[in-house]
Amino acid sequence: MKKVFFDMDGVLAEYRNGCTENDMKEKGYFSSLKPEMNMINALTRLALDSDELGIRVCVLTKVYPTQFKYSVSEKLQWRDEYLPDLFDSEFVMVNGEEQEKSEAVCDLTGGAINEDCFLIDDYNPNLAEWIKNGGSAVKYVNKINDKNRSFVGNRILHTMSEDEIYTYIVSMLNGTTTPTNAAA
Repeated sequence: MKKVFFDMDGVLAEYRNGCTENDMKEKGYFSSLKPEMNMINALTRLALDSDELGIRVCVLTKVYPTQFKYSVSEKLQWRDEYLPDLFDSEFVMVNGEEQEKSEAVCDLTGGAINEDCFLIDDYNPNLAEWIKNGGSAVKYVNKINDKNRSFVGNRILHTMSEDEIYTYIVSMLNGTTTPTNAAA
């Protein structure tokens, strides 16, 4: 079964340009992030069609309970507001102080990730680590990242509609999409 993991910060929720670590330590930071509705709606459609498509859809987000003490509770609050139909097992929080995303998924599934495990993320180091461990990576190009287009491979642009995102992901899962380096 193919698996699609959506990052939260910068993909499903806005990434605030110019935010500092001190901003992320403030109560209310994570719970007040604006939703990226086209991505959320595409994820919701994929989840609804998951049996028909033969896929599993999850959110995979890092939390830092020591450094950002509100990250766990506020990300759960955000999930409850914007993804209320998502099961707990489909919302995976990785303690970023202890693990990388691919390690957490291996622990969760009891096996290694492979090319049928897709990570949609905005952060190149996460994507590189995912590829290094055998997974397939998809760059989400939001409004502030990817200025020098350093990631080569599949991309989803913030300017795409919900339908375009959904169709692109399904095509990618079916192996009918070729990687693109389209400009944002």
